[in-house]
Amino acid sequence: MKSFFANLNLINKLSLVIVLSVFVSIGFLGLYFDAFLKDIYFQSTKKRIHHGFERIFSDIQKISYELGEGITFIENDENFLASIDLVNNYQNKQDYDAILLDEEKKSIVKQLLDRVKLSLNDEIMLYDKSGELMALVVKEPSGYYECFISYENGEIVRYAKNEHDTEYKKCDKMRYTHIDFNHKSYYNQKEVIDRSAITYHYLNNELLIKSHQSIQNSAKQVVAHIEMSHVVGKTYLASLSHDLDMNISLSSDSNDTQKSINLLNKSDIENTNIVQLEQSYLGEATIATQSENVNFMILLDKATLTKTLYENRTKLLLFLVVVILFMLLLFRFLFIKILAEPIKKLMVQISKIEQGDYSKSEYLFTNDELQSISKNINQLAMAVEEREHDLQRSRKHLEYISYHDALTDLPNRRFFSIKLNRALEMAKTYKKKVAVLFLDLDQFKQVNDTLGHNVGDELLVSVAHRLSQSLNNNDTLARIGGDEFNILIENVEDIKDVEAIVQALIHNFQESFVFGEYEISSTVSIGISIYPDDGQDIVSLIKNADLAMYKAKDMGRNNYSFFSSSFSEYIEDRIKRINALKYATLTHEEFFLLYQPKISMKTKKIVAVEALIRWNSASLGLVRPDDFITLAEDTGLILSIGDWVLRQACSDFVLLQNEGYLLEQISINMSGVQLQKSNMLQTLESVISQTGINANQIEIEITESYIAMNEQDAVDTLRELRNLGIELAIDDFGTGYSSMSYLQKLPVTRLKIDKSFIDDLPHSQESVAVAKAIIALAKTFNLAITAEGVENEEQLNFLDENGCDEIQGYYYSKPLSLADLKEFCKRS
Repeated sequence: MKSFFANLNLINKLSLVIVLSVFVSIGFLGLYFDAFLKDIYFQSTKKRIHHGFERIFSDIQKISYELGEGITFIENDENFLASIDLVNNYQNKQDYDAILLDEEKKSIVKQLLDRVKLSLNDEIMLYDKSGELMALVVKEPSGYYECFISYENGEIVRYAKNEHDTEYKKCDKMRYTHIDFNHKSYYNQKEVIDRSAITYHYLNNELLIKSHQSIQNSAKQVVAHIEMSHVVGKTYLASLSHDLDMNISLSSDSNDTQKSINLLNKSDIENTNIVQLEQSYLGEATIATQSENVNFMILLDKATLTKTLYENRTKLLLFLVVVILFMLLLFRFLFIKILAEPIKKLMVQISKIEQGDYSKSEYLFTNDELQSISKNINQLAMAVEEREHDLQRSRKHLEYISYHDALTDLPNRRFFSIKLNRALEMAKTYKKKVAVLFLDLDQFKQVNDTLGHNVGDELLVSVAHRLSQSLNNNDTLARIGGDEFNILIENVEDIKDVEAIVQALIHNFQESFVFGEYEISSTVSIGISIYPDDGQDIVSLIKNADLAMYKAKDMGRNNYSFFSSSFSEYIEDRIKRINALKYATLTHEEFFLLYQPKISMKTKKIVAVEALIRWNSASLGLVRPDDFITLAEDTGLILSIGDWVLRQACSDFVLLQNEGYLLEQISINMSGVQLQKSNMLQTLESVISQTGINANQIEIEITESYIAMNEQDAVDTLRELRNLGIELAIDDFGTGYSSMSYLQKLPVTRLKIDKSFIDDLPHSQESVAVAKAIIALAKTFNLAITAEGVENEEQLNFLDENGCDEIQGYYYSKPLSLADLKEFCKRS
């Protein structure tokens, strides 16, 4: 033994001494802490059982309170009290009016069902003023059981159904024998306050907590009695047992081995007597019910506690060993020397990473785990550096796709608007001209309809490529949607230069486009507007270029046209429409409103309508909204028209409400001109005051273009409307200047997906991606979402599966007159 010890090195000798010290320490400390831990765990067991009873006491008190609160609603529910009075006053068992009274009792059952479901309770019973059962609702596994009492020739007739059934059926006898036909009064008990009481009952091995309330009229006469119950049974006990990790049961049999406490007296819980049985610890508490004493029993398995005691005993001893080892190691300077220097070098490596320096550091050479850690830190630095580069690439990619068209990889409308705005600022500063070209493929729709969208997409990609090759590097080409492209030409010296570019573009379309077996000849119509001659801002220049493009199409397609104020046909037609529109605004008698239903995806019921204006001109006939709304905005007549629409729509909505058509909202489109130039806040306040409509029943629909014109002014104006209580929706979202930045600022409550994104669902990948993105964006900002233009079941199912809130479109209904809307509401 002496020779063995002498042959050990210093570290091994020290290790042997430490091991012997640990064993000796464990031997002495183990004896002391064994008794100590046993006492601690018995006290812990008592606390757990006390806590279990306190939890049961708290839950029962909470249930009792909520039951009491749950039935006090009747005293403040005038409709419900009126129904009770009707039954009390007109119920004659010998001459029973079933048509009147049974329908009223069905209504009472419906209200009882709503109350018991809302309060998450299990039973509710209503007795009439004579104390006889009128109606009841009982929770069952398959739903709530509904029943009311009727009479035929003086005899009791019971009608019952499940809440999911549509019709009541006669039943021979009462399904629940514990429910008394005649009301049993508990109001002589001490707990009674204002003719209400809480009682406890033991039924089918479960505790039934019941709240009783007498309903009095203004003359303090009892007109009815109501009872609501909550079951504390197997489900509750199983859940509580799982939560508290103990076995909790309910029984009417008492354990004679201990004295039971009153569970409803919280002060008694601390005095709970804990009995040690052979395999467990037992605590028992009693509740006195109307029929017998019921006992809550808590069992804690000794095996589990013993195992836990053993585990903690082991952990404690291990902890003591660690403490002893640590104290001994503090005196070993050699160990400190070995650890301190390597750790310092490791910290230097880590600090470099923290400072963003991912260059390779010098390895430690300790031939142990520290050396492995040192190598791993270098590998970590390389991984962090690579991930940062990936993050930067991802950020650049996201920024790129937000400014470029997914199909053609060209700049999109948003990029083009920003670029044009900068070009206009430069042109204004340096007195230069800028040309805006609006291109539209001729008869592109026929390609999609005859050859399919895939071929149409290939054509658009090839057109984009050919247009790009035809332009200079300084020119900007963008796809703004569908088959429409915009081109920006800056620093225009001579209009002839623009004309030469346009002619070259048209000439390049003479060569056919070939896709596999298809050879497509396509032409293009181009409209041109020049800054500052044809417009001073983005909207005017693009609009005038668009107008010139349609002029080019009128000239036979495959052509181009510069915008000119001398477009006589347009001006003549415009003057006619302006004069007719002015005449119409004198009395507004030529205008009328249609209402398109908005359907909830959850209930498939109509919940709101959108007001849509129509114009039947005495001189022009029926004029489409697209043909006069913009004109009204340009002339300022939209202010008068918009005011009329607002007042008429709100008046019609209030009329619907008064006639019993309880819709939630009416949506009204509002022009940016109205919001910019009129005193809209005062107008809305006046309309609300005069019509009696609630502010939150009005939803104003605005366009993205209005927001883009002056974002800050838009935010201020819309915030004033929201402060008034009016809901706000962005109409045709995704077709204009969609931006997450303004969604964060605007106080809007709803987004409406434009019909153009709905038309090709669910077959167009692009439409699917856009629709899903808009819905996800709405959910992110906690906004409601409505889809417009839903026309078939495939579109409906797609929107339903992806979480759309509302839809409107011809699938359910076209825009309806007020009379037709009433009929629609009756059918839905």
